[in-house]
Amino acid sequence: MEKPDGRLISAGEFIPVAEQLGLSRLIDRRTLELSVLLLKKHPNLKLSLNVSGLTCSDHEWLVTLQRVTGSRRDLLSRMIIEITETAAIQDLDQSINFVDTLKEMGCRVAIDDFGAGYTSFKNLKILNVDMVKIDGAFVKNIADDTSDQIFIKTMIELAQTFGLETVAEWVGDERSVKHLVDAGITYLQGFYYGLPIDAADFADAPESHCRYPAAAKDCRYPAAATDQ
Repeated sequence: MEKPDGRLISAGEFIPVAEQLGLSRLIDRRTLELSVLLLKKHPNLKLSLNVSGLTCSDHEWLVTLQRVTGSRRDLLSRMIIEITETAAIQDLDQSINFVDTLKEMGCRVAIDDFGAGYTSFKNLKILNVDMVKIDGAFVKNIADDTSDQIFIKTMIELAQTFGLETVAEWVGDERSVKHLVDAGITYLQGFYYGLPIDAADFADAPESHCRYPAAAKDCRYPAAATDQ
């Protein structure tokens, strides 16, 4: 968000307030519109889009998704919709319906901040998501924290059992990359691979994204922008 003096405020500073005021649905709808414009502009772009817990029960958001994409599978298939673990379990039935509808339309779905809440892998199976994004709090010190190493390896192995891809957030250095790759992570995301950029500065998406195992320095998952 841009302030009158031109300074930018990160989403983490204003989204909690917006949620308290009931404004997050409006933000999510506008973010969706802007995201689809990017997908139309960059045919090779794959985009991960966060939505708030309120949006999981917002039928109008799904209507907007159909309207702005024209139900085009070539656009919808390049979208990954992220819902937080905490939001997913607040109303499990509603979340199941939301995820199922998105997948029927052609989107992929990810559980964000996994490990921060209390979602069981049984619930993940019921939700039928495609991937889990491991909370960055367990990743940032993985190179030095044995308990984090064990925790993440266990989560990755369980996710693989259910056929889910995994993403590690907040990857900041090569030592962390090695531990995560050795543990079997599918994707890495963080400042090690790129800093946030303005959408207007995004030139074009790579024709493909890398998956592990591969050369660590050549692979990335959306760092803070939208490319994969």
